[in-house]
Amino acid sequence: MKRPFFFILGISCFASCHKTEVSPDKGWTWFGTSDPVVYNYVLINANQVTNLSDTNEFHIDISAAFVDSNNNRITGVDNLSVNKQVIDRSVDSTYSFDYAQSGYLNEGLALFGTNVIITIKGSSDADTASQTVYLPKRIVQAITDFPNAVNTTKDLTLKWIPDPNNTWGRVIIQIYYYGNLSQRTDSTLPSQLKTVNYTVADNGIYTIPSHDLQGFPDKSYISIAIARGTQTEVVLPVSRKRVFYFSNSSASTPPLMVSASN
Repeated sequence: MKRPFFFILGISCFASCHKTEVSPDKGWTWFGTSDPVVYNYVLINANQVTNLSDTNEFHIDISAAFVDSNNNRITGVDNLSVNKQVIDRSVDSTYSFDYAQSGYLNEGLALFGTNVIITIKGSSDADTASQTVYLPKRIVQAITDFPNAVNTTKDLTLKWIPDPNNTWGRVIIQIYYYGNLSQRTDSTLPSQLKTVNYTVADNGIYTIPSHDLQGFPDKSYISIAIARGTQTEVVLPVSRKRVFYFSNSSASTPPLMVSASN
């Protein structure tokens, strides 16, 4: 299968940043929402924070933008809905909907592992397209499968729920370094380190070798995330507007302290 071009560049502040007052340099950045060939997109983003003290922290939201490819200005469509939930247009003609903040968290949770119907109405009733988009299953099998801390002298095994309906057949694993938080612990630590990325089979288990972890210094903070997703596209029948649909199911840890001691 052709590799999709939507996967992650940076780790997210989904990891309880509002609680730790930590903000990494980037959120989840999708090639699909930043690549210059993609002017119109809808993204279903669903993340669970694997925090032992807060096991039910989910971030499930819809975001979309529709850009005129001739002048690069953001232009709205007449209507966008996801499973008949109408997504309102903001003043800058982008669209967003947060299931938890809007009081619809249970509806958001029900999206995992299902075909989600996205409907876009363009220039007229005739210029309407509906498309199902698969949101992969929830990643987390048990919160104990994700670490509370990282010891760089040992290999680190991660476990998750495989998804046989993940047509790409792979997941992305990332290790992100928190420079600001690390420097609060030790001012001599570096301000930034390169994010470590793995693309592995979606078989439910992967072991990160200790030598890859040793690039992160003692007493620094990192976060680990696993994600999988889908990509599809639709063309509106009248305006011929080409829209990319992306979905992302992910799990991430809060900042974890690194230890280099046996």
